[in-house]
Amino acid sequence: MIWLVTELYGHRGQERHAFVRACADGARPGGGIPESAAGIITRYARGAVLMGEFVQRLQQESRLTPYLYEAVRAALQDVGIPASR
Repeated sequence: MIWLVTELYGHRGQERHAFVRACADGARPGGGIPESAAGIITRYARGAVLMGEFVQRLQQESRLTPYLYEAVRAALQDVGIPASR
């Protein structure tokens, strides 16, 4: 999904993170992109934010950063993907 935002909008780095965060918070992607692409961005934005923040903490804070299992599980279930233990 991140590549889609980069391809369609040209956003990178912090600008891309802010855009994806806004979509995760309920903003609808605009700018005349195909409805199917907007749906993909909207559907997966929350998971992308969770994983991006996890990777950032893992790289910049501690290699012992705990995995966000429950948050990722909830994000998967929100988009209809069953998560098993």
